[in-house]
Amino acid sequence: MLRPAFLAPALSPAPGFERSFWLQEALAADPGEPCPPLSTRVRADVCIVGGGFAGLWTANELIEREPSLRIALLEQDICASGASGRNGGFFSSSWWDLPGLCRLFGEDHGIRYATRLADEVAEAGRWCERHGVDAWFHHEGALGARTGTWQESGAATDDAAVFAAERGLADRMTRLSAKECRTFADSPRFVGGAFMRDSATVQPARLARGLRRVALERGVSIFEGTRVRSIRHGRPGTVVADAGAVRADAVVLTTGAWAAGWPGFRTAFGNIADHMVVTEPIPDRLEEIGWTTHVGIADGRDMLYYLRRTDDDRIAIGGGTTGVIYGGRIGRRATHDHHVADVAARGLLWLFPQLEGVRFTHAWGGPIDMTASFVPFFQTLHGGKVHAGLGFSGHGLAQTRLGGRILASLVLGTRDEWTTLPVIGPPIGRAPPEPLRFPLLRAAVWALETGDARQDAGRGRGLVRSVIGYAPLRNRERLRAHRGDPRMS
Repeated sequence: MLRPAFLAPALSPAPGFERSFWLQEALAADPGEPCPPLSTRVRADVCIVGGGFAGLWTANELIEREPSLRIALLEQDICASGASGRNGGFFSSSWWDLPGLCRLFGEDHGIRYATRLADEVAEAGRWCERHGVDAWFHHEGALGARTGTWQESGAATDDAAVFAAERGLADRMTRLSAKECRTFADSPRFVGGAFMRDSATVQPARLARGLRRVALERGVSIFEGTRVRSIRHGRPGTVVADAGAVRADAVVLTTGAWAAGWPGFRTAFGNIADHMVVTEPIPDRLEEIGWTTHVGIADGRDMLYYLRRTDDDRIAIGGGTTGVIYGGRIGRRATHDHHVADVAARGLLWLFPQLEGVRFTHAWGGPIDMTASFVPFFQTLHGGKVHAGLGFSGHGLAQTRLGGRILASLVLGTRDEWTTLPVIGPPIGRAPPEPLRFPLLRAAVWALETGDARQDAGRGRGLVRSVIGYAPLRNRERLRAHRGDPRMS
């Protein structure tokens, strides 16, 4: 085992002082058309608050269905500056979570939802091709690799693959031996796993900036550097910003983790903070470990590592632990946690000791809106005039693509295959209120991180760590009884 991070010099740069590697690279390739802040009062049919994936997919879906719509999109920074430009770039289905989805929604609805998410992976690639978006999209699948025989949850398990196979979905998630796992990348830690074909890797900021370009070309008005102060409900409603306002018949709220401070959403989810690091370009070292494809990799620990190649021959990795954010206060704790970034860097060398000496050039972090059910929700409020899509829980690429379809249908008042999915309605379960939530989440993260380390070292997790760490999962199990049929109507 590597020495604990606090006993060794940091491997990663200090995060939080620059934009993510993804966004820096995307802006250098194409800064895009300027979108000045809102500075006056404007009228729109739809006002979208939030310029990440959920907001941009919704704008493009709406304008594709109804080209005459007047759409205004407000973003407090620049499009893709939030989670959409900071995530791991895994465009993945949820077959690894199929047993949990079926317990949560019932088997028919769980399989239907997972199938829709899987379909969106290929559709996202086709969308990029149609619109000339070079997002480094590689639909080559993902490997869930067990890195210890003790690992019993997540994408690396046999249980999920068996569950899928028993339901006629064996081709969606294939069990692999240790030798088969190592054909993707030769980690001495791999002891088995599963391959999921319905997954892709993508340069997330390039995708988001491509969505921005296409939306502008279709006539969507985008106002960056525009902080929303409030939403005044009425017919029409008014979205009030620092130096202007938008009167709109419908409002779509897609601000992700930043919604935790908004009235009505303070217990809809809890915010955690994930960090990533990226290496220098290492084409020869990638050849050395046999990682010659763009198959993404995640391991089976509770605080999993997730990693992927880039088109310029780097490795980007995140995970191993996470930070916790108090309430809706998204500040330095969400973006500057050097410990969390360094755990990810050390994770790469733990997985691939052959890469000892590799240099890490970038580190960054950001908040994740984690619901009690681990799935998003799409809720209509205030007499049908406000529609929120939130709680993507760290799996937002496929879910926001699907979410754009859902939100567009909700705005247009259409009953269709999207508005009858089981994620329609208020959050399934609630997060504890502050000041309880922060210490409870901190305790769970401690228990999971240190429990993983103990089991990696061949020791037991222990009763205290098991009880505290698995409390969120046990809570999710409890939620299945409270789903209720009204969510399906």
